[in-house]
Formats: sequence, structure tokens, C-alpha cells
Amino acid sequence: MKQFKYSFGMTLIELVVVMSIIATLAAIGIPSYQTYLIESRRSDAINALQHNQLLIENYIQNNGSTPTSSQVTLLTTSPEGFYDMTYNQIDSANYKIIATANSGKSQNSDTGCTVISVINQMDTVYPAYCH
Repeated sequence: MKQFKYSFGMTLIELVVVMSIIATLAAIGIPSYQTYLIESRRSDAINALQHNQLLIENYIQNNGSTPTSSQVTLLTTSPEGFYDMTYNQIDSANYKIIATANSGKSQNSDTGCTVISVINQMDTVYPAYCH
């Protein structure tokens, strides 16, 4: 009678179990990672808003009134390019800076935070949960 040598390979069942574990981890991990990326990229908009706000406040301190868009050079896009920046002079004492997510970028799917703004009267980022 012949004796069979033992093989040290993997059986098909073991391979299927390993693949199902990897698929489960990927199904949980990938959406979580994408959400993390979207939330972390909000800082791009907040940093640009605060940069523009600092420039405007410096102008106000030096000149006594809110500048028009032609009187001060502001960022038009965030440094990483995820947001477009706009500046609105409300009146001689008030302004609003708005960061809008670019439609071609992943930030456009950031529910509730596609538009982030700073109003000088509140001096905080709005909506607050985007901060």
C-alpha cells in the first residue's frame, strides 16, 4: 500500500475563509476611511477662511472700514483646491467669506458642509459642526 506525503498548502475552504475575512474588513474599512478623508479636508476650507478673515481684519484695522473685493487680495481657492472662496462686503462694517466645495472633488459629497462660511459679526465658522 502507498503512503501519501503530507502537503503544506492551503485547502480551498481555508482560502475562502481568508477571502471572506478580507472582504468583510474592506467593506467596513473603506467607507470609514473615505468619511475620515472628507472630514479632514474641511480644514482646508477653514484655514483658507481664517487666512482671508485675517487679511480683511488687518485692512479694517488700518483703514477703518470693510474693504471691497478689489481693495484686498484674498485667496480664491483653498490651498489644496477642494473649495472655492468668495468674499461679500455686506456694508461698510460687515462682510461674509464663503467656502464652497468644488463640484469635481470628493468634498462635494460632504453632507451639510459643502458650504462653510465666516461672518464677521459671529466671528466663527458656520455651520459649527463643520469645524
